[in-house]
Amino acid sequence: MMATDDERTITVVQGRGTALYTPLEQYGGDGGHTDARSDIYALGATFYQLLTDFPPSDAKARFLNPLALASPERINPNVSAHLAEAILWAMEMHPDERPSNVEAFRQVFFGLQPRPGAGLAESSPLGLGAALRANWVALFTAFLLFIIAVALTIMG
Repeated sequence: MMATDDERTITVVQGRGTALYTPLEQYGGDGGHTDARSDIYALGATFYQLLTDFPPSDAKARFLNPLALASPERINPNVSAHLAEAILWAMEMHPDERPSNVEAFRQVFFGLQPRPGAGLAESSPLGLGAALRANWVALFTAFLLFIIAVALTIMG
């Protein structure tokens, strides 16, 4: 039961549950895309609220603004990195990016296994500006060789 001084409105998505705990695939009337990963999303959203004392952003808001969901460990420093990773994994927007079963989620939740593919993000490219700054000597050398090649071509 909600406190009487609480002015928030709880939205129910067409009989499928509270919007804050409902994955995007359950919005609308078609229930054909729901499986265990939808339940894992709801479980992750529940853990999110329990550990942060804040409700998660609903899936619709997160679809429009991917940065709407803060990491649980940023809100509550007592949340371990592996626990935050498990919760965020469970709440991925696309079902294919969530744990396929509860056992996989449990392994990451308790820190027994890393999230599959978690190390890939750390080795991602820095971005164009950072890459240019990090490789300025090679870029300058390539540019200088290009100028020399153009000059030799023109001179004949």
